[in-house]
Amino acid sequence: MAGFGWRSNRRFVAFVLAVASLHCVGPRVAGAVPKTLHGRHAHWVLRTTDLQRSIDFYSTVFGMRVLRHEENSEACPITCNGKYGTAWSKTIVGYDTEDRGFALELTFNYGVDSYPTGEALRDIAIRLKEPFLDAVTKAAELGYGPAQSNGTSSHLTGPDGYRYVLMLPPGLVGGVDDDKVKAAADTVVEPFDHVRLRVRNLARSVHFYMHFLGMSDWTEAANDRGEPSPKYMTGVAVVGYSAPSSGRSSVPLFLEESPDQDTVRVEQWEGRHAITLPASELRAVFDRLSRSSPDSVVHEMREVEEKLGRLLIAIVKDPDGLEICLVSSEVFDKAAHAADDFKLPDWNLRRSLAERRNARLTNPMKSTNEPLFNLEAMIKAHPDLYKQAQREAEEENSEVAQLQRDGEAFMAHAKELSDANQTEELLRMDWKSFEEGQEKIKKTLEAYEKEKKKVADLKDSLDPLHNAKLVPEAKGKKRRRRKARRRAATHEEL
Repeated sequence: MAGFGWRSNRRFVAFVLAVASLHCVGPRVAGAVPKTLHGRHAHWVLRTTDLQRSIDFYSTVFGMRVLRHEENSEACPITCNGKYGTAWSKTIVGYDTEDRGFALELTFNYGVDSYPTGEALRDIAIRLKEPFLDAVTKAAELGYGPAQSNGTSSHLTGPDGYRYVLMLPPGLVGGVDDDKVKAAADTVVEPFDHVRLRVRNLARSVHFYMHFLGMSDWTEAANDRGEPSPKYMTGVAVVGYSAPSSGRSSVPLFLEESPDQDTVRVEQWEGRHAITLPASELRAVFDRLSRSSPDSVVHEMREVEEKLGRLLIAIVKDPDGLEICLVSSEVFDKAAHAADDFKLPDWNLRRSLAERRNARLTNPMKSTNEPLFNLEAMIKAHPDLYKQAQREAEEENSEVAQLQRDGEAFMAHAKELSDANQTEELLRMDWKSFEEGQEKIKKTLEAYEKEKKKVADLKDSLDPLHNAKLVPEAKGKKRRRRKARRRAATHEEL
């Protein structure tokens, strides 16, 4: 059957979709916090398999600095280092002290050499105080890249597979000169712009973050700022505690609905989101979650006596399983500020600790110039599923090919009878079986085309440029609205 071999067979397409369908199911929640709370996005926890290389990347490429470093001889009782029973360290990096700005917490687990990447944490967006192409060049010199750029933003994969969107300062579009970028960058108060997450059910996730954690819907504000026009896009919302780019730690969450609402896989790689709340509001949030959605509680609330007061800590998770650390702001902010000493880790001490635990501190550099949709890697990771799909494809190919041969022979015989004017013999032929065979061929090909379209959509959704134009294009909102309507129509067809 020409043009319908193993690699173009729908069973092969089904293999790709089967691999992509691995997912994690989270709880459905209900209830409401009656008002917008006084929360602040404090930091996001990332995993690192090579701390020194990670610090080099964040300081050289993004211009961050180490705020503080901490070594821990035992696993964290509330899984701050993930579900790993090992000694660990955490290093906070950012642009300002954590009581004033957003930061990243780099967690290193001794003896853990890799982390399977998940699908929920899509990227972290940063508005640098220099042309982002300068940062891209620095990243390339460290071995990261090439970045993908579209004139208004650049998309870069850094250490351990984390993805970043480098953006122009607010109000600028592509094509401006470097001097204008640097001048506008001086107005950027918080360089971290947003964190983009993929969710299975957008309405459910928005409900959780707004009505349980007390965030507000800033979708309109993001649209007015010239972001990817979520108002006119299906499956996108912006939530946070203050308007985007309004001040310190105004780092909202961009929630992007999964195309089929059933393929968001969460791993330890996703880390954890830290949020500060006044103690009274934190107690109210935790009480409501405990009563209305007990499955959302990962660790019960703890009250820890610190030098600066009583610190409240609770670990919860959103409907997709992403963990959130809630801490009381009155003590956390003071403690974080007091602990920030801006000192690099003691590398000699870390080497000694690693040798004692027979653990590696470094890992071979992995190329970041690999597509997220990597067919060869999928086959290697799922050999049994691949063989099954291949076997089913061969069987289906054989069946369709036989139906085609039978159909061709049937029509050849019908032509002979027609040419000989043997009408009665022609009518006695089994036309019903012939039509059933042709219908089966048609349905097989139609199913293949539909599943091929699903794979194309999956591949597009894994492209770091997919749905990520974060500043307005030169032709304005009308063009973006037309694209959004076409994208929505495509999803409806599926």
